[in-house]
Amino acid sequence: HQIDVIRRRTSFRLRQAERDIHIYNGYLKALDQMDAVIALIRASASAEAAREGLKDMLEIDDEQATAILRMQLRQLAALERQSILDKHAELHAAITEYRAILADDHRQRTMVSEELAVVVAKFGDERRTRILPFDGEVSMEDLIAEEEVVVTITRGGYAKRTRSDSYRAQRRGGKGVRGAQLREDDIVDHFFVTTTHHWLLFFTNLGRVYRAKGYELPEGGRDAKGQHVANLLAFQPGETIAQVLDLRDYEQAEYLVLATKRGLVKKTRLTEYDSNRSGGVIAVNLREDEEGRPDELVAARLVDGDDDLILVSRKGQSVRFTASDEMLRPMGRATSGVTGMRFRGEDELLAMDVVQEDAYLFTVTEGGIAKRTALTVDNYRQQGRGGLGIRVANLPEANGDLVGALVVEEDDEVLVIMERGKIVRSATAEVHATGRTTQGVIFAKPDSGDRIIAVARNGERRLPGEAATVDETNDLDETATATGATADDAGTSAPPTEDA
Repeated sequence: HQIDVIRRRTSFRLRQAERDIHIYNGYLKALDQMDAVIALIRASASAEAAREGLKDMLEIDDEQATAILRMQLRQLAALERQSILDKHAELHAAITEYRAILADDHRQRTMVSEELAVVVAKFGDERRTRILPFDGEVSMEDLIAEEEVVVTITRGGYAKRTRSDSYRAQRRGGKGVRGAQLREDDIVDHFFVTTTHHWLLFFTNLGRVYRAKGYELPEGGRDAKGQHVANLLAFQPGETIAQVLDLRDYEQAEYLVLATKRGLVKKTRLTEYDSNRSGGVIAVNLREDEEGRPDELVAARLVDGDDDLILVSRKGQSVRFTASDEMLRPMGRATSGVTGMRFRGEDELLAMDVVQEDAYLFTVTEGGIAKRTALTVDNYRQQGRGGLGIRVANLPEANGDLVGALVVEEDDEVLVIMERGKIVRSATAEVHATGRTTQGVIFAKPDSGDRIIAVARNGERRLPGEAATVDETNDLDETATATGATADDAGTSAPPTEDA
């Protein structure tokens, strides 16, 4: 390193000396014709005319002529030939010396030794500061850099974290890129962006919640399967992951709201879930139906008292209500909750999300049809909890049921996960905003025998990467479907349907 310093320093000094001697060459030429130079400058109408005159008279360049013109006439008249000659000779000797140093490796090493000897002689006294042992505590987190990661968790319980730059953006209608190499009987269930320092809250189908830090998940590439969560979390028999929530800290929000498959909702103070128990804690007390089958947890969201919640069912119904204490009173952790939404037939709750200002409800079907509708009071009015709700989309049987319902913003990005592990990522703005009763447009094209099984929103974080290449996306004009919706008429209205 020191040799490199010597070389760079000498090269810099050489360039500076060569520039200086070039100027002094111009001074020497001016000294030879000093009276003529002064007369020319006085007679010139402008600085540019004087510069051109000096260049012709002395056969010098712009840089030399400019240096002469920068001197006042009295300074020119006072120039001493001997001092100019002495400085010129000094610069010439320095240039010769610098070139010799750059051409001689042995001399460079000698200079390093000499300079280090000077440093030792000047600063080589005994250490005066005392080094004391650290009397505080250092956690594992203090030693791990905080970075953005994509967390992938499969239905079979395999989890991993991957650097977010492993995924690149694609246009709507893309076939996707390979996500995880999964077993034939396993699918991706949870896919979201967080950081290595955030808490991950794992809510299970049986109503318990466990937690871990992002860095505790095994790291793997985009194609890696990951490791089973049994190596990380002490699940009870029959428990599977129903919802995963990333959390900066337990002051991030006032409440946590949970929703079950049968439409029950429960609001509890978030701080009640701050527990170090490795065996997890009860998040919600699940009720059994008349046949003894327990309910299941399906969603968890952070809320404050003035937030609105929207519940969406698989058959396309929705209920919107406020999370105020009057509408949804706070309860303890081990309670069951109250009715948030009722259903017809075999319908059940698919998703719950927090309504945001100037946001949209983004839905995707099993067949890859998506639509985006503004969450205005005209489209989704506030209702009392416990109703059957209103339609979010017209769902022809060929498109399948809804598999995802997210609250998104104009510049958000959405990822859809297919049953065989493929992932398609695109901006929500690719899907034009339409009314509630429209059918939507093609957002992703599952291969034959495949289907969409989950949707994830990137939110305020953006997965870095470049746009997909032509062979990784499909022509946006090829969007004809059995529903009659195309990319060009994005969101063509279906036959009107009545709200429930």
